[in-house]
Amino acid sequence: GFGIIPKVIAAFMLGFFPIVVSTVMGFKSVDPDMLDLARSMKAGRLATFARISLPQALPSIFAGLKVSITLAVVGAVVGEFVGSNSGIGYLLQIANGNFDLPLMFAALTVLSAIGVVLFVAVDMIERLVIPWHASQRNDAVVAA
Repeated sequence: GFGIIPKVIAAFMLGFFPIVVSTVMGFKSVDPDMLDLARSMKAGRLATFARISLPQALPSIFAGLKVSITLAVVGAVVGEFVGSNSGIGYLLQIANGNFDLPLMFAALTVLSAIGVVLFVAVDMIERLVIPWHASQRNDAVVAA
């Protein structure tokens, strides 16, 4: 259909599954010894989730978010290809039909910039939320 709803649905559907898969894998990879320790110290389910499971799963969740944010841009463009009379996807379709290569590359450059900006935004949020994780350290030394 036309309007914003099909574009949002297409973006959501492409971005949803990487987040779900990485979140499930993040929670499944929680150290069982840490969960046993929490149980032995009589921690409740909410405390165990908030202090052990969620912090250990956050790196995986953010990895899924980084993949999903770029796929959501692709989903929005695909939604504009199918039924739209405005937007960058529509502009790409028109440029392709008219063999207007400069316009097509300009639209692709804008789409790439949008994807990069959104990826960097998620990365900055990740740096704020999990500064303790190894992926956020600047002092990482590669052993040769």
